Amino acid sequence: MRKTLKALFILYLILNSFVSSGQEKNKMSYDLNKPDETYILPEYLEEVSGLTYYQPGQLAMLNDEHGRMFVYDLSKKKIVRRVRFEGKGDFEGIERVDDYIYAIKSNGKLYRFNVKIEGVVEKINTPFDSENDVEGLGYDPDSNQLLIALKASGDIKGVEVKGKAIYGYHLSSQEFTKTPLYIIKNKDLERVVGKKFRLRPSGVAVHPISRETYVVAASGNSLLVFDTEGKPKHLFKLRTSLFPQPEGIAFAPNGDMFISNEMDGEGGKILKFVFR
Repeated sequence: MRKTLKALFILYLILNSFVSSGQEKNKMSYDLNKPDETYILPEYLEEVSGLTYYQPGQLAMLNDEHGRMFVYDLSKKKIVRRVRFEGKGDFEGIERVDDYIYAIKSNGKLYRFNVKIEGVVEKINTPFDSENDVEGLGYDPDSNQLLIALKASGDIKGVEVKGKAIYGYHLSSQEFTKTPLYIIKNKDLERVVGKKFRLRPSGVAVHPISRETYVVAASGNSLLVFDTEGKPKHLFKLRTSLFPQPEGIAFAPNGDMFISNEMDGEGGKILKFVFR
């Protein structure tokens, strides 16, 4: 009898440990209601529209009215570098991959330049246009491709999409994926939130540790997380008081998350959330 009870107790501990570990994996790694740091940007960056990790202690960003990259130092809390790579335009996404900066306009025009070589800018043709309203640019290191999030129509030539789409651009082959990597359907999200809901992506980034894909949306004030198989895993509503207009998202290599917000009439702000 004692042996039976002991065996049952051990089995209970094993099962309980599996349940606990499963719960831990499903927990959000950030407290979205309590940013660990808030950075206020200069007034000329009130429309900060894209964000990327630049190098240790620094982030790079765009003002969506000009083709200029601004590098922000987190410890000095100021802009330490500016690079003009194009004239005026609605720039919405920026991403650093190795020594290259990629920047994209809402009309789908993609630009690339080397951070070590000024004055040389390459324009890359894409299958997107103003009807797609490109809003986010990210990078998946495992597949070595850029992630391009569309705020409006997900359709491109020869492809019809029912929902919002995120396409890929393979850096090695320099080819765009023929179909979306991710599709966001409002009706699917409505089943989760239990009411009418609209989500239009404004930023996208891949978590450096979990490899999950994070999509932030100013329209809908939400954060959507896809698992590594491309399935929606988490959907979080963001408080407007903290996230007035979330436009960009980026991660440091240690998993710390940064979300940029546009601010009418004043400098934009960046919220930092430490990875736990």
